[in-house]
Amino acid sequence: MIQSIYQIDFTNPAGTHRLLDYGDMIADEIRFSVAQQAAQYSPIGSAWGETDAGLSAYVTLGWERRQSHASHAAARTHCLRTAAATALRQTGTLRIAIQSGETWDIADCTITASDPLPVIGYGFRTLTAYQAIGGRMSPAAALTLYAGIPWDWTLQEWEDVSNLWESL
Repeated sequence: MIQSIYQIDFTNPAGTHRLLDYGDMIADEIRFSVAQQAAQYSPIGSAWGETDAGLSAYVTLGWERRQSHASHAAARTHCLRTAAATALRQTGTLRIAIQSGETWDIADCTITASDPLPVIGYGFRTLTAYQAIGGRMSPAAALTLYAGIPWDWTLQEWEDVSNLWESL
């Protein structure tokens, strides 16, 4: 177990839910996996196939949070409430902040699983494993200047984008 340097908040129309806070005990580092669809094909007679990037990409992530509770009943209640609340959170924005570091948003994110288990021994503890899947990752401080221009375009040279204003 290690102390978290992450803060994870899930925001949707129902409100903001804190899923992990700085200093919480976590079983391991947060696991991120980014995947993109690709069209694969192999022209007749070719030695190698070819791929084209697909139109969509997504990110999956997971982490385990350990919490201490005042009593056996409080630990069991936490397990039931966490399990029941996962389905109610639906789709929203997952914000991941690194202590003294950057903050990132994952848009169109869904908490796909939370697996709360009581930990036997050493007091009244629970270990909850979370899984989430979402869309575009972007820095929380990213500016949206015009629709259709992604945040990372602002990091390009002016000459690269100056001739595109007419198409907006």
